[in-house]
Amino acid sequence: MTKKLSESPKEENTPKKCFIVTPIGVDNSATRRAADGLINAVMKPVLKSLGYEVYVAHEIAAPGSITKQVIEHVIYDDLVVANLSELNPNVMYELAVRHCVGLPIIVLAENGTRLPFDISDERTLFFENDMAGVVDLGPRLAIAVEAAMTLEEVDNPVLRVTGSKALRESVDTDDAQSFLIKKLDYIETFIGEIKSGAMSTSFTKAASAPSQSWLYEMDMEGDEGSSDKARRAIGMMPGVNQVLVTKNTPVESKFSFRVRSVSALDFSMLGDICNKLGVGVVVRTLREGAIGY
Repeated sequence: MTKKLSESPKEENTPKKCFIVTPIGVDNSATRRAADGLINAVMKPVLKSLGYEVYVAHEIAAPGSITKQVIEHVIYDDLVVANLSELNPNVMYELAVRHCVGLPIIVLAENGTRLPFDISDERTLFFENDMAGVVDLGPRLAIAVEAAMTLEEVDNPVLRVTGSKALRESVDTDDAQSFLIKKLDYIETFIGEIKSGAMSTSFTKAASAPSQSWLYEMDMEGDEGSSDKARRAIGMMPGVNQVLVTKNTPVESKFSFRVRSVSALDFSMLGDICNKLGVGVVVRTLREGAIGY
């Protein structure tokens, strides 16, 4: 029987694997120091505490083609965490491959990173590259891992266009490889358009957008476990940077919390999250389009 693309070649009962996609840079460069600092101070401790074996390209010591090993990790590992800081071409390529495969991925980037418009609305953990940023990012990364691994269906720009089920449920390896080649050809063309300046208007518009914030209050009703999962998932929605519990009455299965976001809340996404988890939610907009909090 032909192996599916989404099936890992590992044996059963082996530890979960996570591959970190990151800009590397040369030895002792600012890029290498920033990457290693983030990996060693935040990523590895969090991921290992959640039961993952962690792999990074420049730490792979096994003989053989590094490129082949990297692509195998990107395609087959249980989870991929991609650091898009600096918008490194190799990182963007590996992100695209993972999107084509349709398996869980978490994206993070340093504050100030201007993401390309086709992924700018995707869930991204933004962090500050300092000691306080490390303290802040750790718990958010742990929540993101839990949310990513409990979602029934992975969502990303490629899967929305192509229809993800065919690729993730039943495709031959040859078909999957043809699919990847076509998608990566498209990405290469897109990157060429960016370099030629064809996309400059979109970047200019994004850069000039005013800094706004939204504040919502939510009343949720459902069992405590499902409500807590919904709260965590809402914390991963695009733009959301804080979910604060204001009232917790598990006996009555009623919970209230406030949500702060740097962009308007996507109510269709919010509804989907709550429906899938079997909880009801009522949202009140306390403040919209305000500068700061």
